[in-house]
Amino acid sequence: MFQNARRAGATCIAVDLTEQDGRYLLHIRDDGCGIDDPAALLMLGHSGWGDDIARSEDPAGMGMFSLAGRAVEIQSFSPSAAAAWKVQIPAHAWESGAPLAIAPAVIGWGTLISIELPLDWNQGLSAAVADAARHYPLPVTLNDALLPREDFLKDAMFVENACGCRIGVYDRDPDWPGDQRINFHGHRVKCALPTVREEKDNGSLWTVRIDIMDAPEIHMVLPARKEVIDNAALKALRDAAEQILYKAIATRPDHRLPFTAWQRACELGVTLPQARSGLAIWRPQTADDCHGRSSRMIAPEGAMLIVPALEPDIAQSLALARGKPPIEDVQLVEAEDALQGYAWYDTLPVIRDISLRIDREGSVHRYDDDMCLPADFACGLVDRIVIELTVCETGRTDAPRSVHSIEIPALVCRNGGWDTEEAIILATRDGGITPDRLSRMIYATIFCGADDGDCDSWDTQSRSFEREARQHATHILLGEDAATLEAINMSAWDNLSWLIPLDRKIVIHAERGAITVDFLPN
Repeated sequence: MFQNARRAGATCIAVDLTEQDGRYLLHIRDDGCGIDDPAALLMLGHSGWGDDIARSEDPAGMGMFSLAGRAVEIQSFSPSAAAAWKVQIPAHAWESGAPLAIAPAVIGWGTLISIELPLDWNQGLSAAVADAARHYPLPVTLNDALLPREDFLKDAMFVENACGCRIGVYDRDPDWPGDQRINFHGHRVKCALPTVREEKDNGSLWTVRIDIMDAPEIHMVLPARKEVIDNAALKALRDAAEQILYKAIATRPDHRLPFTAWQRACELGVTLPQARSGLAIWRPQTADDCHGRSSRMIAPEGAMLIVPALEPDIAQSLALARGKPPIEDVQLVEAEDALQGYAWYDTLPVIRDISLRIDREGSVHRYDDDMCLPADFACGLVDRIVIELTVCETGRTDAPRSVHSIEIPALVCRNGGWDTEEAIILATRDGGITPDRLSRMIYATIFCGADDGDCDSWDTQSRSFEREARQHATHILLGEDAATLEAINMSAWDNLSWLIPLDRKIVIHAERGAITVDFLPN
């Protein structure tokens, strides 16, 4: 109804809700040119619009049939007859084929459509009218109150016209219900449009919205007009929108676009500088990465070494080597494959391979992503653990390579498993690692909270695993007695410490089958 009023040259629309004898009526009145031929209203596929409207908007001639099954009265002023007419359409008449009587009316201009509403329509009517008016180009009143309107491209950081449309660019994806990104004179429709996401430290998702002004080749899917037909005109519009998107990015002092997006901008004739240099400081992967990783920090200027994605056990081992010769003066940074192609990225050295060598009692064993330790390899102390890094001087596949060997004090091998029973936990005899550090390494390498419905909360699972990891670490480094005492200490801390008054101390004497507790004198 609103679209027909606009096409008729209306300058405003009035919507009113009235009640008469228990019946709710919706009245839609416009001040447009009126309707000359009443028959044009009810001829399926015949819009009755002039050539200009037919060319620019492709009206389908189906608007009135959205009211089929409702009791409707239409009044309109006929410009050619200089007189008004009206027709009443009972609810049953839409399918009966019975002739409808045309009678004189008193309306002085425009068109008035009155619709008998079912009760459920009345309940959501105000919200529906307000939503229809929100991005409509003409003022709309509801029961004499002017409804708010706003520009469909509100908050766009860049706007440019192309293909008969206004195209707005956003650097933060606006929350738009149903992905309705095209506005056809107030009627929002769903359409996939160009987007591009910048890389990790920025994370901006660049998107566009399109406000159609005069785009005759852009057609909607009939009869609902909820989607746009995918034709050559839409492809041209998408290309124009993509170019404008990159133009908006070009107004910024720098960017972090993937290299393929930078190339696409060049293809579209938009000149952009290369992506801003700098990579995120590497953080060792954990088995429960969704909970265990902190916010990203960009590495400061200086020598950098790119670390690829690693399994948690390999990553946690590399973390022990960080800061040791020969990589003590190199900042480990995270790989961002989407930046491959930029000159500054491709010249950085890259870790291509990592393996570990374990020396125990004269035997040498190797462990990496493709090689597990023997299943009977016992947890415990070993003579030596060496992590071997194969480093390429640049990101080129044919770049010179070198191997760096760094001794580390511990290794937690998942060995293809996901719990402490399958894992092999090793520490060197003179490595100096503490039970606390080793337990944190065990936790980071193995723990991954289960989210099944019958499982404990993540926090409960985490605390339980921390206790288990602490016992394993203490047993390996300090022996069975120390591990037993550590278990007792943790249990006492969890279950007894909160019972002790703040100003008192207790002494516990315990043996199997008997425990005595007493306060120490103040």
